[in-house]
Amino acid sequence: MRDFDAVTTANERNVWKHLALIQDRYVIYNDKGIIEGPGRIQDKWPFLPALFHQDLDGASVDFSGPGFRWIYTFTKGPFVITFEDSGIVAGPILQVQDYDGISSYNPGQGVPVTYFAVRGSQFVTFTNLAGPAVNTPLSNIPGLPEQFTHDLDDVSVELERGTLKYSFYRDNQRLIVQNGRVLELADLAQKWPFLVNFRLP
Repeated sequence: MRDFDAVTTANERNVWKHLALIQDRYVIYNDKGIIEGPGRIQDKWPFLPALFHQDLDGASVDFSGPGFRWIYTFTKGPFVITFEDSGIVAGPILQVQDYDGISSYNPGQGVPVTYFAVRGSQFVTFTNLAGPAVNTPLSNIPGLPEQFTHDLDDVSVELERGTLKYSFYRDNQRLIVQNGRVLELADLAQKWPFLVNFRLP
């Protein structure tokens, strides 16, 4: 089965939802099953430039305004775009560096959205797009096993009970780390068997 091109997580009213992208398709799901899709990226967000219709490098979701309105960030090569389901918010913007994966989270009211991006074996955090070049080893994150300190498919970071909860995706595995402890190491095919058809070549 294919690895995800990009995958991200959002905690919406205490329900964890995920957005995964492979080639030109997307799916939204939780641990119980598929919520929306699979469908074509171009059909769901027809206003996106053609560059962002397939083979994305990274994706993130945070919230905008009342009602838990999703705001998305997609990266492709050196370009990044942010948008809602209703249209583009900003971009495409030329980044300082292309990333292997990107995530974003809302620290709280009145505080800018924080981005977490990885490339190779390093990461960087920032609040303004386009972000800076990566500058900190992933091995600096407490509790992160060596095999997840390089060549990641994507990352997802959420603020939960006041501390950061990291999800790292590599090949067919997802690792969750919080407060220096591994909370889960899961095989994706076993964790989400309902995505098998979505992940077939």
